[in-house]
Amino acid sequence: MEPRIDVHLLTLNEPAEWRDACIASLEDAPIQLHVLRGIPGRVGEARAAGFAQGTLPLVSFVDPDDLYEASAFTQLADALDACPQAVMAYTDEALTDENGQDIAVRRLAYSRWQHANSASHVHGLIVMRRSAVEAVLDQLVVLRRRAEWLLTLMVAKRGGVLHLPIVGRHWRQHPQQSHRTGDPEAVLRIRQASNLWR
Repeated sequence: MEPRIDVHLLTLNEPAEWRDACIASLEDAPIQLHVLRGIPGRVGEARAAGFAQGTLPLVSFVDPDDLYEASAFTQLADALDACPQAVMAYTDEALTDENGQDIAVRRLAYSRWQHANSASHVHGLIVMRRSAVEAVLDQLVVLRRRAEWLLTLMVAKRGGVLHLPIVGRHWRQHPQQSHRTGDPEAVLRIRQASNLWR
């Protein structure tokens, strides 16, 4: 299968079996996977480096503690191909326990207000146009956390957002998740930069 999407995975201190399971879940996806070492305390810089990998017109990212539905990448790429004015497409996600067993499904139909006010609204599997991502990468570098929220907000300002009501990501719940650590400075910076909070 010809790759259609450059996807990066930032690895840090996650259990090797989780990372291996994540990579295995991507096996049949039409992607070119780029595995990079994360940068502790500098998520924005690490994400920017990840998105700079490859040359395919679509980009995405995966987290090593989660599992993914390989077919969802194809569906997201097809949706973007069918809608040239859209710059981003994303899926619903399943919450899973530490063992990877699904607990519940989060239905995430797009709301611009919710996107502006919640880091976990556009949060399933996300595929974006490289051109839209590259236009805003410089704003990510300064963020220690929440870089993905700023990125999706800034990309959403550049065109349409598509939501596919399918599960694309199985989001593993565990005590070391980065979203469990608050970062008021990052949230303030995101609100200022996005101009969607007014």
